[in-house]
Amino acid sequence: MLQEKYNRRIFDEGTEDAIQMLSHLRSNVLSPLNIREGDNVLILNPDSVSLVEWLLEKASDVTVGMTEDYKDEMINVLSMLPNVKKEIIKDIKGTFNIIISLGQLVETPTVLKRLLSAEGKLVYALSQKDRLSSFTEKLLDEAGFTDILSYRVSPDYLYTTEIYAEDYKGGGAGDYLLIAK
Repeated sequence: MLQEKYNRRIFDEGTEDAIQMLSHLRSNVLSPLNIREGDNVLILNPDSVSLVEWLLEKASDVTVGMTEDYKDEMINVLSMLPNVKKEIIKDIKGTFNIIISLGQLVETPTVLKRLLSAEGKLVYALSQKDRLSSFTEKLLDEAGFTDILSYRVSPDYLYTTEIYAEDYKGGGAGDYLLIAK
């Protein structure tokens, strides 16, 4: 189990970076996706080793899509994932039924749509403080996505403990999870 695998290391290092990279809580934000065996997942510029390992436990096939900057700057994350397929985004040729972008707009929905299978889902988890969710929804609409589910995640997308439909009045503040089909 991922929690046992990394808890000692998180405790020993005692840094925010260790928690972010290794915490089993990082996967909570993706629970509405119901990822399972048979899914072919592309995760873009991940900042969490435990999240990628969680995806590997759930899905049949997981690829880390990277920008050039990410490849150079996040060598520590990549070195901890030796058995994961890693490709520069512009070089990816296949399609995926789930594409995940957490925390930032790594690539526009229009570009990612060409990598998405016909019944696929494009997923963004975005920080409310960056005010990217409404902008991203407009980009998804312009790219031709007609079914966009929007959730509020609390306290944030990094360490989600609660997920609400966006219009749920008791949801309070939090970040956004967008799932587009």
